[in-house]
Amino acid sequence: MEALYTIEAAEKLISRVGINPQRLVLKWVSAAEAPRYVEIVTSFTETIRSLGPLGTSEGRDRDEITFKLQAAKNLSQQEKFRWVLGKRTEFAQEGNAYGEVFTQHELTRVLDGLISEDLQVHEILLLLAKKPLSVKEVAQRLQLEPALVLKHMAALRRRKLVDLKDIEGRVPSYTLVPQDDRKQNGC
Repeated sequence: MEALYTIEAAEKLISRVGINPQRLVLKWVSAAEAPRYVEIVTSFTETIRSLGPLGTSEGRDRDEITFKLQAAKNLSQQEKFRWVLGKRTEFAQEGNAYGEVFTQHELTRVLDGLISEDLQVHEILLLLAKKPLSVKEVAQRLQLEPALVLKHMAALRRRKLVDLKDIEGRVPSYTLVPQDDRKQNGC
């Protein structure tokens, strides 16, 4: 069951970053099913060849795919993401510390929300690692509503991951807090 949940999360994550989910397949094959194994591998190879290099069938350029995949990788390494994924079976069968058992639908919604919001946060962090930006600049680059970017920026400032760089006119720009400063602040 855990493998299915992991593949489901990976499919959601790669779909969210704009990669065709057909590039990921999970099939069960026993050691006694050599012809079926060959058929699955051949079919998957043909699918990948027909899709072409990563980004081609998705209509994305190399830099955009690289950026999105880095954000997805950062999210997948996040403790909260791994924790939610790892607790899925337990929460569905035994429940949480309060004995509340969750449906697969509820757990899927939690995972979807986590992927959606935290992926945006990791994209913001990647952008700010390159140079200070205003909320409007981040919103334009990520094609998000400025109010949503501002919400994320406020949360990142509370976590001491982002800080105000300067204010030009009435427009603040934000920068990533250096890694050493984050460690000193306990982040």
